Amino acid sequence: MTKKIAIVFLSFLCSIIFIANDSFAGWTQAKGHAYNQLTYGYYVSSHKYTTVEKAAATGNNTGLGGGNERVEASKFTAHSITYYGEYGITDTLTVFTAVPWKSVESDDTIMFSDRRGPSGIGDIDLGLRYNLTQSFAGGPLSLQGTVKTPDAYEYGNPLSTLSLGDGQYDATLALVYGKGLGKGYAVLNAGYKYRFENHEYYHFKPSDQIKVSLSGGYQIASKVGLGAIIDWTRAVGNATVSEEMEKANYPYGGKAFEKDNILIRDSLGLEQNVFNVGASAVYSISSNVQAVLSYAVDLKGAWIFETRDAGVGETYNVGLVYTF
Repeated sequence: MTKKIAIVFLSFLCSIIFIANDSFAGWTQAKGHAYNQLTYGYYVSSHKYTTVEKAAATGNNTGLGGGNERVEASKFTAHSITYYGEYGITDTLTVFTAVPWKSVESDDTIMFSDRRGPSGIGDIDLGLRYNLTQSFAGGPLSLQGTVKTPDAYEYGNPLSTLSLGDGQYDATLALVYGKGLGKGYAVLNAGYKYRFENHEYYHFKPSDQIKVSLSGGYQIASKVGLGAIIDWTRAVGNATVSEEMEKANYPYGGKAFEKDNILIRDSLGLEQNVFNVGASAVYSISSNVQAVLSYAVDLKGAWIFETRDAGVGETYNVGLVYTF
């Protein structure tokens, strides 16, 4: 089985789960208070943007750099149920986590094996948010650190197997700024994600990433709010693949002249740039219970905000929030 599904799968890992209010923003939870959200999500992708040039006669990779073209890819779908929670340790320090259960499936997996795809707990996020000040340009400014751990699932051979995550630890450090705007709010989140090496089967390292998002919400009625987000991920360009992995890829269609080029940019999707936008609607069932509907989609974008060497997917979410 060729590993055509990795590039869209890794895009799914970065898909957005909308938070119903100013949580996951510059604000921290008050001491002893908590935010809990349970979200069902559906992700689907059947295309990708790629800079890998294809031979006109065969459709095979040439290993050369081409333009950034939208092309058809193996269909990938995922169902997920994710718990996201925050708890105020003190008024200025909040701990948070995201724990997803996933069921993933690709046309490649169905075609080349008797498995539809794995299901179970995926990558788990654990983080802390510390409020630096409540009055930076009229709003709170916080420092946020997140560690992603792959310890909850078995990671398969990335050249031939679909797994529930990308198999290595990530650490993200971000500054998060929030601003109240009458009946609404705006949030700027800017950070750097360091991605550790993966040693499970072969030595390789996904590119570190610069991550920036701008989001906001507005209360249009006493019980109804609308939200929107622009989310941008840019690869730094420091992905590496070992010579051992290059040679191991030969039975799966890899060529010696490609070196690590195709593995990084196409097969494993280790240097993805993604431009994603989304919208949400929030309905307050009671003072501490809310329902959330959201939709997000990957767009081509432009200039440095262009989606490159990444899957093009859509995410549909429905969530329930409880706060105390």
